[in-house]
Amino acid sequence: MSEDYGCPVRALRDLVPAEAWEELTRYPSWTYEADQRLLEQGTEGTHVLALTEGMVKVVRGDRDGRQRLLAFRGPGEILGEMALQDGGRRLADVWAMSRCRAAKVPAEDFHRFVLRHGLAYPLAALASRRLREQTEAGDGSVHERLAMALLRLVEASGGTRSFSLTRPLLAQHIGVGRNSVTKALARLGPGRVIATKNRIEVTSVEGLRSVLGGPVSA
Repeated sequence: MSEDYGCPVRALRDLVPAEAWEELTRYPSWTYEADQRLLEQGTEGTHVLALTEGMVKVVRGDRDGRQRLLAFRGPGEILGEMALQDGGRRLADVWAMSRCRAAKVPAEDFHRFVLRHGLAYPLAALASRRLREQTEAGDGSVHERLAMALLRLVEASGGTRSFSLTRPLLAQHIGVGRNSVTKALARLGPGRVIATKNRIEVTSVEGLRSVLGGPVSA
């Protein structure tokens, strides 16, 4: 496992000056309810979304019909920018996990924004972190992968510890079967995480970090 278990994959908001993020969020905002789709796989990249509230999940549908949960994103993230790189189409769906709010920024305006603020490198760094996150989702034993995924979910959310999330979705994310997730949850124990049918609650961030060899205290 990576040794940066306690270090979140930083959002765009953390990579740019505060005034730059504020500029993005001045665009008209839209509200999305839980389980509503924000961006659709295969559609043209006409805009990006600057997420200011709530949590989303990034899900890709494969040609064989299977769904893969790629990542979780929280406030401060930019969504849909990859489809703007070469005029391509979106590679995945983005679904709201909770009530979300996001500013809709037209593609042309976002391109000008990137040039004006010299954000080519920060965006490349963000893409690199996201790729690393997806790669490491399959590293280590099942309970270690699960601990890492839950830590990143907590950190992406800004400290939230209770999520509308099922075992099958977690299984998709870390590349194992549902039964393996159930066994891993049991191994982690209620002192670290409690799972019901449709909800996951992290009871100890410190406990999850200790699974990965990290410090006990936050």
